Amino acid sequence: MKKFLFTLLIFGTICFSPVSALGETSGNLRLVGQSPWVTNGEVNFDLRVSGFNGDGVFRITAHEPVTRTALNTLKEESELFSPISDPLTVSLKERLNSSGVASLQVSISSTSESEPDFVLTPGMVYPFTIELVADSGDVIDQILTPVIFTSEENQSPLLTTLSLIINGPPPLQPDGNLSFDEATLESLQIVSDAVNTHPEIPVGLQLPPAIIVELARSNELSHTELSNNLSQMASANIALFSTPFVSADPEAWRNSGNFNIYAGLVNHGDIVLEDRLGLTPDRSVLFLSSTAKGETLDQLTQLGSNYFLVDTESLIPRSIGDTIDTTSMAKIVDGNGEVYPARVIDQQLNGHLTSVEDPILGMQFLLADLALISWSSSEDSVISLVITNPFLKEIFLIDALLENLTNAPFVKMAHLSETLSQPIENAQSFDLWPQEVFQVNARAYNYELMTNVLDAYYSILGISHPDIASLASLVETSAAAELSETESDEYLGAFYTIISKVSKQFTAPEEQSVRLTSRQAEIPFTIENQLDNPANVSIHLKSDGRIRFPEGETVNTTLLPGNNRISLLVEARASGDSQIEIRVYSPDENNLIELESTRLLIRTTKLSGVGVFLLIIALGVIAFWWFRSNRTRNAS
Repeated sequence: MKKFLFTLLIFGTICFSPVSALGETSGNLRLVGQSPWVTNGEVNFDLRVSGFNGDGVFRITAHEPVTRTALNTLKEESELFSPISDPLTVSLKERLNSSGVASLQVSISSTSESEPDFVLTPGMVYPFTIELVADSGDVIDQILTPVIFTSEENQSPLLTTLSLIINGPPPLQPDGNLSFDEATLESLQIVSDAVNTHPEIPVGLQLPPAIIVELARSNELSHTELSNNLSQMASANIALFSTPFVSADPEAWRNSGNFNIYAGLVNHGDIVLEDRLGLTPDRSVLFLSSTAKGETLDQLTQLGSNYFLVDTESLIPRSIGDTIDTTSMAKIVDGNGEVYPARVIDQQLNGHLTSVEDPILGMQFLLADLALISWSSSEDSVISLVITNPFLKEIFLIDALLENLTNAPFVKMAHLSETLSQPIENAQSFDLWPQEVFQVNARAYNYELMTNVLDAYYSILGISHPDIASLASLVETSAAAELSETESDEYLGAFYTIISKVSKQFTAPEEQSVRLTSRQAEIPFTIENQLDNPANVSIHLKSDGRIRFPEGETVNTTLLPGNNRISLLVEARASGDSQIEIRVYSPDENNLIELESTRLLIRTTKLSGVGVFLLIIALGVIAFWWFRSNRTRNAS
């Protein structure tokens, strides 16, 4: 059993500095390890003592058991809880090792037969105060931590789901370089290590697709290793939640009238996750943003989301005095009477890891809270534990969390999707209380414009061209919620800079001329394609009125690399000089990208068809006159 006597003990010796030579009345006490609950009648504490250079004792006091309501007050108002019995005193000198860590073993029992240090009632959470007391009697420092005394009775464990959400800014920069957020990479590394170490534990994951895809493209060895580590999670017992390619607020995009952009980001995110991790993301469950409204849920339902997780702060009880039950299904009712099933995220439970300075204490408070919920809930109760960007202070503790949740006698781990079958007919009803949404109207306009231009770019080069993926990434990254408007505009500028360079790769002589010696003929038009690959183009012809185009004014063709000679069929309406305006566009429906423009001078030296016809008639009349005159002359 000591395997899981708070795995945190493994990490308790992170700092190996010895006790510093400061004054006897100063010092610091820190919890670096604790048994998660009383095991075999014993609880262990591992304490780091720093800044104290003197003799003294540890004074350990057990206080009255607490309820959930009182648990949070322990962090700030520990003096409100009365001691149960006389404190236990342990010599500092006897317990302190050379690394400045003291290990304390405290015996606990429900009876006094074995003469334990404390006689306590099982099925309770007890606050324990550990004080560092100098020989002078001065209290140097103290720690208050909850101790879980489990009951030996066969109680039904609380069905618990664990979801880890990792997000971060996109690594792709406007200039095409990659810049990864180190905190996000650390979260991905630690979480993937922990999941791969405990592949049997059911865990829900929400991962950032834009970061995952760029990790696979990066040339850095550490990024390649992390990418491989993430792909190994496919063999673990994880559920992968669907998420947009870059962070995006669905209500913001719905509010702008461009929910289709959000839907496209979700589709691409799913493709990336399935391609890179080998797992199909689950759209049925979605974590609601704080800006969500009933209209948002309606749109999300159409994308495949059937259940929602919502924070208590985003809900309005429909009846005054209602309390929110976070262990049962709830229903969100919008203004039109539509009902959406949801689970409510318990704010207190999910805040323990960040509400205290010491993450190990935060872990212990979390476990104590789970125990209290378990002991006071019905058999069909479910609690959802959601951790976003896990353990910003001591992220390595995720491994200890997984191990403790697996072995805790008061919880049973399950996937979130396995807990959603409860009926909601009698569930609590709530309205949403949305926060103000960040406006993305300008960003949406730019996004659609870039998308249309990118489609035109496709039509020129074909979708397999390597520039297509790079440009598409710039477009999608510009929508990331982490970006300011100014930063988003930088991606817009970079996008159009690349597009403009393409148009400069097509050149035609400013002055081309050709002599037309017949009424209808094919004339040559020369244009150079300076790209390394063929390009599809649409050539538009416009005459000054003297020339017509029998085959139409638009010619679609493919330009090979180098000089291209295009034959254009024209027909002259009159003799003399005329001009043709030639514009070369992308071959998309709207011809969005203009690649080149020039003029072609045509000199027609042959008479027009009407002139030839009149000449023939005149010659005929002259011939007839000559023939008749000649016969008259011969007759006389």
